[in-house]
Order: sequence, then structure tokens, then C-alpha cells
Amino acid sequence: MQQQILFASINSCCFFKLCGELRYTNAAGMDDLIERLFSKPVSCQQVIIDLNDATFLDSTHVGLLASLARYCQQQQLPKPTLFSTQPQINELLFSLCLDEAFEIVEKPTSPDVTLSSVTTSPYSEQQQGEMILRAHQALIDLNDKNKAEFQPLVDLLKQQLN
Repeated sequence: MQQQILFASINSCCFFKLCGELRYTNAAGMDDLIERLFSKPVSCQQVIIDLNDATFLDSTHVGLLASLARYCQQQQLPKPTLFSTQPQINELLFSLCLDEAFEIVEKPTSPDVTLSSVTTSPYSEQQQGEMILRAHQALIDLNDKNKAEFQPLVDLLKQQLN
């Protein structure tokens, strides 16, 4: 399945659907969308993420999910709801403690919404590095276990970006 990020905003509910193999090389669209949604007064009062069609998530995409949860927390919104029936994806989410930041529902979804494909212009190498750094910073901010695992990468990225 081709990597795809789909989005809809209906009645103050922001619905994300992530499909296929999601790697940092194709994360710019998700990063742009999150930044646009939360850089102004938030129109999202509820956030739902559907990972049922995702086959792989790298740590950058997991970090983008963590940053999405952090924005919701900062805006005093309810925890985002994350749907996933994929055993490998769920194992990753739980191992990185995303169950602390999301309501994880291991069931299929059948949203009655029209989703639009998220597109963006490619990031420069600097922009991509900054996005990877932000995503991993959000991951280590979740808990000490993630901090121990990802702090060396965050330190290295900071060093390389300066």
C-alpha cells in the first residue's frame, strides 16, 4: 500500500488517516498539517487518528503523533483517540507509552467523512532535520523510558543542526 496521509475537519473534529509505510522521508505533509492546525487558535475540539491501514511507522511519525497529543494537552482538549488493529503498530505504540497520551482503540473504523489527501512541498535538508528533532523531542517529553532511548539521537540532531 502506498504511503498516504488523509485529513478531514468536520464539526470541530479533526480526523487523520495514515496509510501504508510511514517514514521520515514522507513526514513533511503530516508535520505541516499539525503546525498549521495548532499555530493559530485551534478549530479542533477533538482529534481522531486512524492507523488501521498503516503498515509501518518510524520513530519520526510516532513523534509527530506525540506532538499532536501534546498540542491537545496544551489546548486542554480531550486525549486524542487513536484507532489501530495492526499488532505490530500497537506493540510499537504501547512500547513507547503512547497509551499515556492517547485513548488507543483496537477496533476498525468506518468514518462517514470525505478525506482529503495531505500534500506539501518537499522540505529542505535543514527543515527535515528540524522536523525530525521536534518529533523526537516530543517522544522524549512523554516519559523517562523514551528519554533514555531517544536522547542520544536528539543530542546528535541538535549538534548537526547548529
